Amino acid sequence: MVRIVKALLLIIALALPGAAWADIFLAADFTLSRAEGDNAYTLSASLPQSIARDGPITLPDACRQTAATRQSAGTNVLVLIDFACTRPFRPADVIDTPWQADGARFVSNVLGQSVDRSLPGGGDGIILPVGEAAAATRPLADIAREFLQQGMWHIWLGWDHLCFVLCLALLARGRQLVGLITAFTLGHSVSLAAAFFDVIHAPIPPVEASIALSITFMAREALLALRHGPQHSYRRHVAVVAAFGLLHGLGFATALGELGVAPGEKLPALLFFNLGVETGQLLFVGALMLVLSSLSRLSLDRPVRLAALYGAGIVGGFWMVERITAFTA
Repeated sequence: MVRIVKALLLIIALALPGAAWADIFLAADFTLSRAEGDNAYTLSASLPQSIARDGPITLPDACRQTAATRQSAGTNVLVLIDFACTRPFRPADVIDTPWQADGARFVSNVLGQSVDRSLPGGGDGIILPVGEAAAATRPLADIAREFLQQGMWHIWLGWDHLCFVLCLALLARGRQLVGLITAFTLGHSVSLAAAFFDVIHAPIPPVEASIALSITFMAREALLALRHGPQHSYRRHVAVVAAFGLLHGLGFATALGELGVAPGEKLPALLFFNLGVETGQLLFVGALMLVLSSLSRLSLDRPVRLAALYGAGIVGGFWMVERITAFTA
């Protein structure tokens, strides 16, 4: 009875944080354009509602705000800020914003050349480099650091991806687990690259619903294996996991595209973002193995596995229904 109660408590603990957001990576989108008048501009900010709090922005010293509006745009909030400057932008000019996103995309062509680049998140808000005349070539080390971080944050803040990896870790052990993780990695790496370079195009809502379905399917497979032994061959599991990896890769490609990547940085950005995803994934699996090893010494390994798998399956089913309802409404 005690074990059943513990299992139910773990199911609730798993379900509650994930029910609100399957993927809580918060990305903002900023566009700077010219307005009527000399050195007059409009800053457009598309923000997730959860971070779109009211707060002042800090403009360059020679600029002053002339108007501001905000309106709902689906799950986002659109903020429009008009401002004028007494001189043209200088290279060091920046705009400090109060919105604490995990990452952002900044687009501008006000200085005659197009800027389209990703920006890292910050605890105090996103800093917009409005003085950049173009997306200047950055050192490879800077690109690597930025996109490794973004990839790791995306896997850690993506509850749906973590739930899928959790099911894999509870389905197999040892070399077989390594094989499943490798199959998942190969699958999502291929589709991430193909979608990011526009080789393939897929509608996002059905992909997101299918990702949720993949969690429920793998949770069922792991539960059957835990109770009755493997129901299917290891090779079949590898093929299924690789196929689901293709779906998850399309989700990763959407996240990378939302960050904004300069044309000259696409290949290294893809490489290091994917490496960041893999690094975050392996750290998660490693931590999970340590926890399970500790629980096995307390004879709690099996009830915790059951609770985690039931929780993942329930949450995956909820997300699937929620996502299907959202794109059919």
